Amino acid sequence: MICLEMLYFASYSGDTDSSIVRDTWAGFMDQALSKGGIAEACSALTRIGSHVYSGDDAVLPLDTLCLHLEKAALDRLVSGAETVGDEDVARALLAACKGSVELVLNTYDQLLTSGAVLLSPTLKLRLLRSVLVVRGEWAGSVSARRMGSSPIGASLVLRGTFSLDQRTAINHGIREKITSTANRYMTEVTRLALPQSQTESVYSGFKELELSLSTSFSYDRF
Repeated sequence: MICLEMLYFASYSGDTDSSIVRDTWAGFMDQALSKGGIAEACSALTRIGSHVYSGDDAVLPLDTLCLHLEKAALDRLVSGAETVGDEDVARALLAACKGSVELVLNTYDQLLTSGAVLLSPTLKLRLLRSVLVVRGEWAGSVSARRMGSSPIGASLVLRGTFSLDQRTAINHGIREKITSTANRYMTEVTRLALPQSQTESVYSGFKELELSLSTSFSYDRF
């Protein structure tokens, strides 16, 4: 019943700022959490979210869903109630909005930088772990396009759409974006009031991702 109500409000509410959509989603997630934990909630988000998503987050309040599920994931992990992976919530969000990496990254950025959302150091670290997962997905999609393994990428490579100078400029821009965002996230990690033993793997993950992508672009012939 609550699923049908959620679909109704998400599909027909004309006021995207109304709390009714967010509250309905929150209630739906709570029901899933009580039924089967994070695994069930992520499955429900993937199933229903991908059904109602139409290209933006008007009917899919990613910030509300992200914070709600990441908090629940952390609570269940700390209490030992459930084994939760770093990638569980992030991948569910990506699936719900049909692989829109930029939209999901923007959602995490909003939560990490907004002063209106008070995050504990452990929750912030949890969000940064998820960001690392999403950035890994983004890096993979960029590499696939550059190597021509996606239909779009293959088309560009085979047809020679861009000149050498144009491709060099594009790659340089992507490399600069990779470096700047990776540095920002690494700075966020170092500012956390947590023991280094808890933060070191996340910091190293961002560093390794930055180095691997920067090296890849530096030696790119195209």
